[in-house]
Amino acid sequence: MEQLVSIVMPTFNRAKVISGAIESILRQSYTNWELIVVDDRSTDDTEEVIREWTKSDSRIRYVRNERAKGPGGARNTGMLAADGEYLAFLDSDDEWFPCHLGDSMEVHDLTNADISFALWVERHGEVTSYNFDNQVERYLLDKMRSSFETQNNGAIIVCEKGLFEAFLSHTRNFFQLNTMVFRRELLDEIGLINEQFYLGEDTTYLLRFFDRYRIALQTKPHSVYQESPDSLYFFCDRWLLDPDTIHLHEEIYAKIEGLSFKSIKVREHIRELVVQSDSISHKAKQLTYIDIGIASKYYTLSYLNRHDRKKALQYCRQSIRSKVTIFNLLLYGKLLISNRKGSVFLRKALNLW
Repeated sequence: MEQLVSIVMPTFNRAKVISGAIESILRQSYTNWELIVVDDRSTDDTEEVIREWTKSDSRIRYVRNERAKGPGGARNTGMLAADGEYLAFLDSDDEWFPCHLGDSMEVHDLTNADISFALWVERHGEVTSYNFDNQVERYLLDKMRSSFETQNNGAIIVCEKGLFEAFLSHTRNFFQLNTMVFRRELLDEIGLINEQFYLGEDTTYLLRFFDRYRIALQTKPHSVYQESPDSLYFFCDRWLLDPDTIHLHEEIYAKIEGLSFKSIKVREHIRELVVQSDSISHKAKQLTYIDIGIASKYYTLSYLNRHDRKKALQYCRQSIRSKVTIFNLLLYGKLLISNRKGSVFLRKALNLW
């Protein structure tokens, strides 16, 4: 008999797109599921749209988030309301391929995994792209195949120890909450998502499972990740931004600054996880990489604020405290002599996201 899978779908003001996500669940070959749509206090017609779906399919439930506002609180509300033996997640503007739940549950049986993941495709407007077939991604996946157990001729990579360090070392992320399926009883050990993280709360949650449980990665796409204009990351085309004039566009700058602070907070959390870990063999190297990432974020904030010398110096000092680099030292020198003019060399070190 098929075990019940509880699908948690957080949503906020997605009345126009949420039906696409729900329809992708209805198309699943695996049919023993319940969908818990958690409304994060929407102000549009999201509730009305979901209520209509609950009338047409008894497996769909509407729940209102009364915990901390944001994706963490909404997902926690859904997990606490779940009745299934397994938990899965899908964002309300994304979609699953029909095979996702069926293949994932088969992989759990085949590999005796506690958790399964799969890859995904990305869609921006009318363009859909699969970003795991490039030379770097193929190399990293092959490296994982040589380091961990494999099944089905390498189509499934099974990890128990060493995944956290592999995750930190790779330039590409192969793990996404939208493709995660795991035994609900693990909540008793892992706990809920950190509701203080409004960005990266999904990644920091996944890291809790690494090196503690048996994890299976299916190396074929199971979901569609939508890069929508109103998403947290894709509110603008970063390649069209001029770092020397961003401060003139207050709304865009405020979003970039806010994202930078949230990203720094997540990186600092991951750094603490590395410090506490007893499974990382090259801890000093991993800490250096993280420190460089944090320094890069502060460096970018300093560069973008060159019109405000006092603020720019403050950010630059924070960058230097995180990790001394030739970029932040040169920028600090320019700021000290009140030279606001940028340079191609200094712009190369920017990290707008």
